[in-house]
Amino acid sequence: MNRPVFKELKNYGWIEHRMNDATVNHIWDCIESQGKSMKNSLVGQIDKSYEIFDKDNWLWDNVLDNLYHQYRSRWGQWNVTLPIRGDFAPYLDEMWVNYANQHEYNPFHDHSGVYSFAAWLKIPTRYEEQAQHYNSVDAGESFNSTFNFQYIDITGKLQVCKYALTPEYENMLLFFPSCLQHCVYPFYNCNDQRISISGNIWLKDINK
Repeated sequence: MNRPVFKELKNYGWIEHRMNDATVNHIWDCIESQGKSMKNSLVGQIDKSYEIFDKDNWLWDNVLDNLYHQYRSRWGQWNVTLPIRGDFAPYLDEMWVNYANQHEYNPFHDHSGVYSFAAWLKIPTRYEEQAQHYNSVDAGESFNSTFNFQYIDITGKLQVCKYALTPEYENMLLFFPSCLQHCVYPFYNCNDQRISISGNIWLKDINK
C-alpha cells in the first residue's frame, strides 16, 4: 500500500517581540516630543494620533533592524518587488502614536512600505470583561477589545488571527509585512485611553 504524500504550500507570518525596559523607555521619550497630527492619514476613528521620531535611531539600531533581518532569514523577502538594478537597504520611514478612547477603532487596513510594526504601551481593559459587554452576550464570539490579522487561506476562506487584548500585552511589538490586513476593535466601559505606536519600514537605494 502506497503511503500518502502530504504537501503544504509555503506561507508567511509575523514576529512577536517583547520589548525590554530600555526600549519602552526610549519610546516614551520619543512620545514626549511628538509632532504633527497624523489623523488625516489614518483610516481609523480615534481621538488623537501624532507623528513621533526615533531619537538617534535608537529603536532602529537596537530593535527594528534586527527584526527586519530575522524576518528575512525565516521567510525571505517575498513581499518586495525590487528593480533590476540597485543596492537597497531598509530604513524607518515614519512612526506615530495613537490614543484611543472607548468606542473608537481602526477598521481592517494595510500600510504603505515593506514591513510595519505595532506595539501596545497601555491597555486599560481586559478581554474577558469586554466579552461580557451587552453587544457580545450570547454571540458566537466576541471581538471587543481585540487586535486582528486577516488573510486568505488555500481554500479561499477568510481567516482571522485574534489577539484578545489585556494588560499582559503591554510592551508587545508585532512585526509584519505592510500588506497584511489588520484591525483593532473598540473597547467599552472604560474612560482610560489605549495607547499604541505603529510605524512603516521602506527600502532605499543606498547609491543615490
